[in-house]
Amino acid sequence: MKAIVEAAEGFVYLVSSVGVTGARSSVSSRVASLLQEIKEASNKPVAVGFGISEPDHVKQIASWGADGVIVGSALVRILGEAKSPEEGLKKLESFTKSLKAAL
Repeated sequence: MKAIVEAAEGFVYLVSSVGVTGARSSVSSRVASLLQEIKEASNKPVAVGFGISEPDHVKQIASWGADGVIVGSALVRILGEAKSPEEGLKKLESFTKSLKAAL
């Protein structure tokens, strides 16, 4: 871990789950301890991603001390399910505001 955080530039990306990306129903509690281990090994910001898809996930991860969250698949899903680009953008705006409000 020390070698990885030393080689990292900008921030450290902590993957929150094993497997492929995509929305999850919960965030593994193992992330909290990994986050603390990384913070002890480096002063670089740590962002948590992979499966982050709900405001509750953001709130939980922020309470564990993460400097940021990375959301991808949930955004793609919202756009893919929209009936039009305009609807997709409105839903994205609402969703991202709900994530930000969780902080």
